[in-house]
Amino acid sequence: MPTVSVIIPTYNRALKLKEAIQSVLDQTYTDYEVIVVDDGSVDNTREVVNELKQHSDKLVYVYQENRGRSAARNYGISLAKGDYIAFLDSDDRFLPEKLSVQVKALENNGDFAMAYSTLIFMGENGAILGSSDKARTRLSGWIYPELLFIKGAIIITSGVMVRASVLSEIGGFDEEMHICEDLDLWRRIAKRYKVLQIEQPLSIYAYRLNDQPDVLENVKARSFYYQKAIAEDPALEKSIQSKLFLEMYSQYGAVALFERNIPLAFSLLVQSAKTDPFRFLFVFFGHVVGYSYYYVGSRLLSLWRRYLPHEPSTK
Repeated sequence: MPTVSVIIPTYNRALKLKEAIQSVLDQTYTDYEVIVVDDGSVDNTREVVNELKQHSDKLVYVYQENRGRSAARNYGISLAKGDYIAFLDSDDRFLPEKLSVQVKALENNGDFAMAYSTLIFMGENGAILGSSDKARTRLSGWIYPELLFIKGAIIITSGVMVRASVLSEIGGFDEEMHICEDLDLWRRIAKRYKVLQIEQPLSIYAYRLNDQPDVLENVKARSFYYQKAIAEDPALEKSIQSKLFLEMYSQYGAVALFERNIPLAFSLLVQSAKTDPFRFLFVFFGHVVGYSYYYVGSRLLSLWRRYLPHEPSTK
């Protein structure tokens, strides 16, 4: 029986999938299985996996009709044989020490249910954009309700390892959610168990700006996530509930402003004011300043890519 089950949901990403799987096969830790859940792909995903299976008996391929990534991950969980479950999105990659470091961390910390690592961010052309360990608050141990404030820590699915026994108790991903479904699961785990942060990048996260949901879709998804959290935790302090929505409306109001969607920015700013009339401007302008750095940096990076010579991407 393998110690670790790595679950890779995929949908029409055959070109990226091969690199994702190979990053698992290249691990220094070898006691694992890889479960690829094909969520109804119509490209050559099956052929890509079958080719790799000729060189490794650790690969398992299963197909389901298209039901979304949450259902695909849950299907993988139901088939997993390992004591630990790791997730890898099909356009991300593991660094070679990923499984080894996380297994050791959980074995040495028996009262922690889950470990997550910091990440390296990769742009659409393969350029490295930075790492999450330089930008975020350290959250480890009993991290609920701080976890609800998404900006407090970046917990990306491809950076997570969870005890299989915990998933059996907590349940898997909410298949009704198509955004924030991963955050919802981490929240439910963190509410009952301690969570370990590993301050070492162990995964490469492919950040694709064009694939991101639009502002309004993000607001609806985040609202649903918060409303679900509050419904499941009536004891959550009102001040925390208020702050959650204040941060959300202010953050996406700033994003809408930079996207020149002035009506939406104004609407979100009004919602922010209704949430907390005394603090909304301070929080809103804090996000404006933060996104100013982001957008200026993005423009400089675009110029660098356009005018300066650099190594061609392999992805």
